[in-house]
Amino acid sequence: MRDMLDHLADQILDMDANDLNEFLPEMQARMDDCDNTQEWERSVIIFFLINAVRFKCSMASKHAQKNCPEEVGRPRLRVVK
Repeated sequence: MRDMLDHLADQILDMDANDLNEFLPEMQARMDDCDNTQEWERSVIIFFLINAVRFKCSMASKHAQKNCPEEVGRPRLRVVK
């Protein structure tokens, strides 16, 4: 399970934050239409995954402002407001 989640996280972090943000309104609209189908469940998961990336970017920006060292190896996604 842990390996699968790590793999999923790596795949999501390789995506462009701007591209992910474009899906947010669509997922929000789909979530609001709660019909408990598998498609609805996916939209909820996608919505929160996108917001997790946004939160991670926000935290990374705050740390960068405090001159914290960046992790070597993976480019950081930039914050999109």
